[in-house]
Formats: sequence, C-alpha cells, structure tokens
Amino acid sequence: MKKKIKLRQRSDETRSIRLGSCGWYLKTLATWMDNQMNERLKPLGLSLSQFAIIITLLEQEGLTQVEIGQRVMLAGYATSRNIDKLESLGYVKRQRHEASRRSYRIVLTEAGQALAPDLYRVTESVNERFFSLLEEEQKVELLRILTVVASKLGVH
Repeated sequence: MKKKIKLRQRSDETRSIRLGSCGWYLKTLATWMDNQMNERLKPLGLSLSQFAIIITLLEQEGLTQVEIGQRVMLAGYATSRNIDKLESLGYVKRQRHEASRRSYRIVLTEAGQALAPDLYRVTESVNERFFSLLEEEQKVELLRILTVVASKLGVH
C-alpha cells in the first residue's frame, strides 16, 4: 500500500512537470501543426519538407542546397533527397553555381512557381484553424512572443 502512494505521488509530480513545460506544449502543438500541414499537402503530392523547400525558394531563389538545409533545418542527406524528389516532379532545377564547380543553385521551375497559391492556401487554412481558438489580442501577443524568442535564439 505504501509503495502505491509513492508511485501515485511520483506520477502526479511527473504530470505537473510535463504540464508546466513550455517544451511539452511547443512539441505537442508543432506535431499538431505538422499533421495538419501533411494532411493538406497530401493531395498536392508534397511532404512537409518539400513544402518548406519550395516556400524557402519562393522567398529567396537561387540558394544552394546547404543554405536551403540550414533554413529549413534539415540534415544534408534529407535536403538532397527532397530536392531530388522535387526535381523529378519538375518543381525545381539545379543550376551551376558561378563561384563553385561543386555547388549548384536551386531554382523553381514554372511548375514550382505555379504551386505558390496552393501552398499559401494550405498555410492559411492551418493557421486559420489554429488561431480560430484565440481572441485577436491573444493571437497578436502569441506571435509577438514567439517572434521575440525566435529572434533571440537566432532561429527566425
């Protein structure tokens, strides 16, 4: 009997720590958002990583594979594999880098650029669903706080 009380106390303490953890909530919400994005990207034949690469190129075209990987936080092999897939789908192409024989700049094709409206709609629908749970002031404050933390960590 005494052992069950200690186990119960440990369980309550663990739950309290988890529910007081910023990391727990950020991870849980990020997983929810990833799942929502994947669900909406599936009809377009894209993964979340491929989406991130295209969005990055829509923001700044002609990046190298390494630069793209750094921006979307993908390992080199995963970046390469996703760029290969996007190239086979006709959404990106590699162009020789003017300063390095071993590097290529990645650029969107017309087909890749044509995806932009669909990708923006996917993002808008997921954000709309998420932010519909908040009051306007809460949305503004959450974005402000996340922006400050990301900026201070250098991950924007």
